[in-house]
Amino acid sequence: MKKIENSLWEHLKEEVQTCFGFQINKDTPIKRGYLNQKWKIETDRGVFLVKQYNKERLKKYELETIQTALHTQNRAFQRDIPCPELLSYRGNLLHESSNGERFTVMRFMEGSLIDPGEAAPEQMESLGQEVGKLHRLLNDGTLHPKSDTVFQIPSLKDRLEYWESVLLQCEERGLDEYRTRINLQKQATLNMKTIPFEHLTPCWCHRDLWVDNLLFSNENISAILDFDRLNYDFIELDIGRIIISTCLNQDTLNVEAVHAFKKGYNNTNKLSIERLVTSLQLVWYMESTWWVSVIPHEGEPPKRFQHEMMWLAQHLNELEKMLVWKKEAEYLCFEEEA
Repeated sequence: MKKIENSLWEHLKEEVQTCFGFQINKDTPIKRGYLNQKWKIETDRGVFLVKQYNKERLKKYELETIQTALHTQNRAFQRDIPCPELLSYRGNLLHESSNGERFTVMRFMEGSLIDPGEAAPEQMESLGQEVGKLHRLLNDGTLHPKSDTVFQIPSLKDRLEYWESVLLQCEERGLDEYRTRINLQKQATLNMKTIPFEHLTPCWCHRDLWVDNLLFSNENISAILDFDRLNYDFIELDIGRIIISTCLNQDTLNVEAVHAFKKGYNNTNKLSIERLVTSLQLVWYMESTWWVSVIPHEGEPPKRFQHEMMWLAQHLNELEKMLVWKKEAEYLCFEEEA
């Protein structure tokens, strides 16, 4: 495998130097992400990142959709939203090598990753400000609305039938160790009684906002990464994914950090507690079938996502109480001071 990776890099290195006139002095593989490969390169013209798109994974996407995402990323960069600037060659941001490899070259962004659930309130306020600006930019009319969102919300009946089918698989295959998890998802679905998603906001969204795509410099967000999945969907999915990824520390939701995000986001967009609750519920409704299944998950991110879905299923009806607690506590303190 390492020999194949080295061969791929030598090919891309030659392509990058030819296209952009770089002299690459040092290259470092970045072992992060799923299937796509990345290298940090130090050149005579600065530090950049080369990203190769895995051919098999690329088949799941339309090239036009990715190209739209990349051009939107550059537009965000030009509007001072912290994200990498992509380099253009012959008018293209998504390049194709002589061997048919698709790749991008972008400026390398400094900053540090945080562990899931470890975001500080100050970081969340900064993140809220920038995500709010990003959502505003994505929906300024440059990109036209689509007739359908990516996520088509299934009925409660369909969801219940799905969980029943998974339970049947457990029974047929003797997978008793999965039964508790699946039953929890089914019961959480039953407890909803009606789908609380009547007032969602379909619009252009990033659709991949979690800790692996966020870099921080001390208290501030320094980069929002990986725009590849950008598409027309429910904006609440972006919000819910951010909150559960950055603010759920083991089994405790950092409510102070959630409110800090809300404060930052409200500088440009309206975000209420009710909308936060709906966002978390919607993320669970969409992602639970991805991560809670009879298929064992390998690697830390899938295990983390499964934990998030289990926690949400257990606390769907308590979210509003959790999130209004801080507001009520502040109100009581204000009354005492008065």
